[in-house]
Amino acid sequence: MSAFSNKGLICLQVALGTVAGISLLLFLHNHALNLLPSIWEDIEPAAISVDQSGPFTTYRFAFNGSTPDGPHASLSRTKLTEDGVVLAGLPITADVARGAGHGNWAHEPGQIVFSTPDGSDARSNGRTYTVEYPLFYQRWLGHAATAGFLLSVAGLYWQGRGPRGAPLPSPAPRRWHLHLAGATLLFFAGLYCSTGTLTPYANTSIPHVAKGTGYLYNPDHIHFQALFNFMDGRDRSTWDNALFLRRILYNVMAYPFMKVAGWEVGGTIASLTFNVAAFVIFVRALRRRVGETGAIFTAWILALYPGAGYWGGLPYQHALIVPGSLILMLVLVSLAEDSGWRPVILGSVLLGLANLGYEFFMFFLPASLLLLVWQRRWLAAIVSVFLQALPLVLWILILKYGFAQSMGNSNSASFGAIAGSYLNIGDPARWRAILELAPEVGYNLFFGANFLFLPALFLAVVALNAVTSRIRLHPAELTLLLAGLALFLFNNLAPEYISPWQLRGTWIARIYQPVFPAFLWFMARWWQHLPALGRWTRAALYSPVLLALGGNALIVFGPILDNPYGLSEVAFYRFYDHANHANYAANLLRFGRRPLGFPAPTNNP
Repeated sequence: MSAFSNKGLICLQVALGTVAGISLLLFLHNHALNLLPSIWEDIEPAAISVDQSGPFTTYRFAFNGSTPDGPHASLSRTKLTEDGVVLAGLPITADVARGAGHGNWAHEPGQIVFSTPDGSDARSNGRTYTVEYPLFYQRWLGHAATAGFLLSVAGLYWQGRGPRGAPLPSPAPRRWHLHLAGATLLFFAGLYCSTGTLTPYANTSIPHVAKGTGYLYNPDHIHFQALFNFMDGRDRSTWDNALFLRRILYNVMAYPFMKVAGWEVGGTIASLTFNVAAFVIFVRALRRRVGETGAIFTAWILALYPGAGYWGGLPYQHALIVPGSLILMLVLVSLAEDSGWRPVILGSVLLGLANLGYEFFMFFLPASLLLLVWQRRWLAAIVSVFLQALPLVLWILILKYGFAQSMGNSNSASFGAIAGSYLNIGDPARWRAILELAPEVGYNLFFGANFLFLPALFLAVVALNAVTSRIRLHPAELTLLLAGLALFLFNNLAPEYISPWQLRGTWIARIYQPVFPAFLWFMARWWQHLPALGRWTRAALYSPVLLALGGNALIVFGPILDNPYGLSEVAFYRFYDHANHANYAANLLRFGRRPLGFPAPTNNP
């Protein structure tokens, strides 16, 4: 009977694991990137009808073969071609396509609306119109895959109750130092290959080109430079009412580098320095709090994290997002694991100072507050909130009354508009359409916010954890993920609102990047507590890890390798869809692939 039960348990595990694997594949395919082949379908002229006559005549045909776009949700992956040439237009609405003409088109539920590039009649011009769309890319299938993954993983956790095997022993100390050195060098290499003309935040848009070096910078370059002008005591006209004066921390920290090597080059060197320092501090903290095995594993995962290079090659305060998130994760862990007032006071002060560099308070303030309330440390929670808010409040007061700066801007106004929308629903039908798409938007943001492969690996580890280490979420991991979820719900469940910035939808996944340390910490603990495993189990375990490392490597080094397989382009625009996707390849071709130290002076503006 016992043998039969063991065989039955193994069969159940295999069945649940198979369902989890297939569901995860379809889940990733429907919400991360195309993993399955595409289908080509020619549209018969008889199926095309006139949609609108006027200055730009548009046409339409019925199409339900793939997921369409929705309100503030760029979900369609369909391509429309005319005689094999891809027409431009997505992501736009049908109303915009009707007013734009010249080959613009839109994919709405149940139909595609398009215009011809030359204004000819699509029904009789003799050209072939073809739609290309991914196999098995449908809303219902995405929902089914989500449910299948969640239920099968829940089943694996349910059947896997009981004592676990002994963890693997930690490696020798000398091996630890080699791993730390190698991972740090790889991390630095990825950062360096994101400088100069290669920085994704610049070359995915219409860049600012530095005349003296030919390096590329973001179009908002002048807004970032205003902070250095302020720090350097330059004429008031060069920084007055600058957009980012609230975020002064990076320029304070980087000012010595900037004075020696100039704002752009010196600021970039400072960015590289801060990112590498935070990398080493985080990995060493992992070794102390989690263990050597887990720290080594996570060091290599973090070394190929594309989110660092996206910002790290520029002299902007955004360069603090990744190092700041790593250090603040250590604060959350300390609050969760260390008793007494010391971690509360020091950690809260650090959290407060970090808010002068970026809006970390959107994640780490609710996460730290929830941690302390969870521990029923009511007074500590009050003190922590006060200390976290104090530096930013004082700095705003100094700017307002000491420098006569207005604190209102397009960024801060957006959150007020979102909050106000909940008090004024407006069009209920429009709101209902937004709410219906919220799950798809959430899934896409989950992957897009951290460059596809790290979130995918996290989900795979969550599933594998059920039959290996069986660890639970650490309070610091859980509270940070809950803070990210709360921010997503606030932004994306809101009724329609008018604001300079729409903080909802799939286009701005980058807002949610700071949750990534929770993935890393969980994976470090999982690897640290792995029991002894058989050959086939090890193969199943290493496969997703190697795939994630390979995918991230193609993204990190994508710019300098000229975008192999188009993967870095997909990942960068899924992170921040702020410009025409053709810009990336065009900028690499036009300006070359030259990191810091290889200038090419130009007269381009």
